[in-house]
Amino acid sequence: MCFMFLIYRSVFFRAMASEFHHSSSSSLTESNSVVDNEQYASCSNSNVAVTPEVIPILSPGGTREWIPCCSDELKPVVGMKFMSVEEGISFYKAYSKAAGFVMRKSTATKRKALDVIAFQYCLCNKAGFKEKAIVKVGGMPNVKKGEGNEDKVPIPRRRLVTRVGCKARMVMKYKNEGFYVVTEFREPHVHALYTPGCLKFQKAGRKMNILHKKMIIDNSKVNIGPVKTFRLMKELVGSYDNVGASKQDFKNFHRDLKAYIEGSDAQMFVNNFQNKKLLWSAFFFDYEVDEDEQLCKAFWADPICRKNYALFGDMVSFDTTFQTNRYNMIFGPFTGVDHHKKCVTFGAALIAHEDIVSFEWVFRTFLKAMGGNEPACLITDEDPAMKIAIPKVFQTAEHRFCMWHIMKKMPEKVGRQITQDTLFLNKICKCVWSEEIEPTEFEEKWGKVLAEFKLQDHEWLKQLYEKRQMWIPAYFRDSFLCGIMRTTSRSESENNFYTKFTNPHLTLVEFYMRFESALDAQRHTQGQFDNDSKHKHPECKTSFALEKHASKIYTVSVFYDFQEELEIGCFHCGLEEYKKENGFEIFTIREGCRIRKFDVSFNPANLDSKCMCKMFERLGIPCRHMIWVWKAKMIEYIPDAYVLNRWTSLATKTPIFDLEGNILEACVNFVDCKRMLNELWSEIHTCVSLAQGNEEDLTDLVKNLKGLRLNLEAKKSSNNHENNGSPSKATDIELLIGATLPTEIVVKPPKISKNKGTGVHVPGTGSDKRLKGDKEKAIEQSQKKKRLCRGCGELGYHDIRNCPHKVKEN
Repeated sequence: MCFMFLIYRSVFFRAMASEFHHSSSSSLTESNSVVDNEQYASCSNSNVAVTPEVIPILSPGGTREWIPCCSDELKPVVGMKFMSVEEGISFYKAYSKAAGFVMRKSTATKRKALDVIAFQYCLCNKAGFKEKAIVKVGGMPNVKKGEGNEDKVPIPRRRLVTRVGCKARMVMKYKNEGFYVVTEFREPHVHALYTPGCLKFQKAGRKMNILHKKMIIDNSKVNIGPVKTFRLMKELVGSYDNVGASKQDFKNFHRDLKAYIEGSDAQMFVNNFQNKKLLWSAFFFDYEVDEDEQLCKAFWADPICRKNYALFGDMVSFDTTFQTNRYNMIFGPFTGVDHHKKCVTFGAALIAHEDIVSFEWVFRTFLKAMGGNEPACLITDEDPAMKIAIPKVFQTAEHRFCMWHIMKKMPEKVGRQITQDTLFLNKICKCVWSEEIEPTEFEEKWGKVLAEFKLQDHEWLKQLYEKRQMWIPAYFRDSFLCGIMRTTSRSESENNFYTKFTNPHLTLVEFYMRFESALDAQRHTQGQFDNDSKHKHPECKTSFALEKHASKIYTVSVFYDFQEELEIGCFHCGLEEYKKENGFEIFTIREGCRIRKFDVSFNPANLDSKCMCKMFERLGIPCRHMIWVWKAKMIEYIPDAYVLNRWTSLATKTPIFDLEGNILEACVNFVDCKRMLNELWSEIHTCVSLAQGNEEDLTDLVKNLKGLRLNLEAKKSSNNHENNGSPSKATDIELLIGATLPTEIVVKPPKISKNKGTGVHVPGTGSDKRLKGDKEKAIEQSQKKKRLCRGCGELGYHDIRNCPHKVKEN
């Protein structure tokens, strides 16, 4: 950036009062000055920013103008020829950057006969003046901000003015010979020019490159917004000066991404599924539209999801969550438990409404994706629409309610006073969560607890008791549930996991990108646990051969559960009674100080064992009582019948085929460009990390990268010239999100849904607010300030109008 000189274009006085030199900054504001001729000549041939020496003179009535000082080769001259408008604009842009101002294109006059631009004006960005906005004055002029007056004067947005009527410009005219010639060039500016330190804040000194855009899109997949991405970018490159773009540029690109997708959102969402089908032949997806051709239902499952279902689909949990997209479509993942006892996703659905028809479609599509194989048990919440839809679709699967959802409502439904001030919650939990009692014992305990706290007539507890066979473990002790109902809700945990990656403002395309990112995180965790189970072994606490055998076959998580059972069985259990019946040996096992005793039936012929606690039937892991018997019988390994493949470290090594005979997760037909781009960034970062410790290597790497960049720029410039275009922001967006803008829109974006829990008011529906629960009301009440009531004279959350004492008197 070169220094600019201030020249007064007026009738100059030739007589000087005195001649002296002093230093000055790039914009002179104190004294009227003119440049020494020798210094002007030396600066015009240099591109280095310098601080010149100036001579103050008297110039009455003069007008100030700034003339840039830069190389003559960069300055336009009248008569200069360009082969195209773009070439002339590029030349003037390079001149403006060296001179210290920002150029902009202005009026372009076209010659219709030849379909070419006849005149092209290139101006300084400070040319002209801003038009004053016409404000309609009406109503009360002094209404304060925020007051509800329909006729209040609108408060205009504060904007900084940049246009000051600068006359600097270059005009190009088209000649019949096929080129453009500069017909006018005005060099002086009526404003101070930019210094090198200010350039990074100007539009000409900022540019969003592919790295910035990739950072914004990639960070958005983990719920990091553009502002925080800008700060992360600063830390990555070392300083804000090296970022090359502003915070507003980052925010604008994030806005442009949503604007680019809007209108084509649903079609791009569906097209993405079709592209996935080309990549993975075993990828499954289906969708439906409503009468207005708007998307209302969608389901998808990639090959790895389908393989996981084939391995771990004996138990499936389905729960819905809200506020994951801008349309308020309900997101419902199908969740199971893998061999590490972690959540695994089998598929996912988006539906516009929580009704019977929507749930029935989702369940039928899920079964279709999984080859018609039903799970042994399906766990959901108490949604009435699901309860009706499930029996219509599933013929053999047992439907159960999630205990965690029910028990979570207990304090709110029964009352905070009872649950906080008494032992009701502890006693009811002991009754409900017990997995060792029979149904008759549960009914007896339930009645005693309700009678103790006088809750026999509580309506909600009555309803729970009537549907006890759907959620109390005592009624399905023989059902294999992977322990999903024992501690917390797997679906709630899974939904909480996905909400870390989503928010209520996402388009469908953005939502699916984040869903994939969440799925990658889940599978990365599973791979890490696979590696630990394969190459590392947990430490044994005893010298028993059973424990050593378990450490080799089970995954680490399952082994620790087995180890706990073995430790209790070997050191805290003992024999109470022994007898033989019909070739079976019956062991009555006592456990520490517990009153309850457990009978274990053992067949010495085939090592068949069965315990009345039924832990193996529920969890698939041998219980402490069976382990005690095996130890007493000197058995050194776990019988094969009691080693479930789903809990072993080799569970995922089994190849799974789909209905067409394809091996799932091995059906990639061609390389994805998006994946290649990610691999390229990985290679670049690896090269930087290898060279960072050696100055010579860093110099060579920078030199090679610069050479490669120049070659690519030349190649791209040549291609753009041939194609009469340049790479656009849309091209970068399509590359980074892996989807292109459709030429034809068949599937329209969904309507904004209004379901329970969304808290969204849709105009015209007749409902202004969602209903709030007692818990939410109590939280809002506690946040309010107490005030003095004139009726009762007490501090509280009421006044004389709604005083509770007044209500009692009335």
